[in-house]
Amino acid sequence: MIIEQSKEQMHDAIALHTRASIGCVRLAQARTWSQPSIPRRDTGSCAFDIDFKPGAFRREGDHLTIDTDFKFTLMSGEQESQPLFLIECQFEAQYALAEGFDPSEQQIQAFQSANAVFNCWPFFREFVQNTATRMNFPPPPVPFLRIVRKPELTPETDMTSSEARQTRKRVVRVVRRRNRQ
Repeated sequence: MIIEQSKEQMHDAIALHTRASIGCVRLAQARTWSQPSIPRRDTGSCAFDIDFKPGAFRREGDHLTIDTDFKFTLMSGEQESQPLFLIECQFEAQYALAEGFDPSEQQIQAFQSANAVFNCWPFFREFVQNTATRMNFPPPPVPFLRIVRKPELTPETDMTSSEARQTRKRVVRVVRRRNRQ
C-alpha cells in the first residue's frame, strides 16, 4: 500500500509533523458484516479490497484531532461480487501542537492525507485481523503502508502518464489474491 505526495505536500506535512506529538489513537466507530453461513472451503481462494481516506479534522486549542476512514472487504475468489465479510471503521488520532504553532489549512490537509493515515494504519491492521478471527476467518495479511514522493513531471514525460498521475484519486485501493490448493 502506497500513499504518494508531491514535494510540496511532503514539505507541508513535515512542517506540522515537527511541531506536533501524537497523544492517542482510538477506534471512533466500526461496522462489521458477514454472510450468515460460510463453509470453510470458501475461504481458500480469496481476494480483499482496502479503501481508506482522510475524514474530518477538528482543532481544539492546542490539539488537533484527525479522523481516518477505512474499509476492508474480503471476497471469495469465485464470486467477487458477493463479499464474504466487510469491516468499516474510523480511527481518530489526536495530536498536541507546539505552543504558539497555528498550522495552515494546507499543512493540515497534507498531514491528514498521509501522516495521520500512517499513524492509524497499525491500529487498522490489528482491528481487521482480530475482527476476522472473531468472525471465524483466518486473519488476512493486511500489507504495510508506505509514504513516497510522487515522481516529478518533466517535459519528456509521456502526456498520458502525466495526465494519469494528476487525476489519481487520494483513495488508495489494493486487491490481493491468494490461491490455496
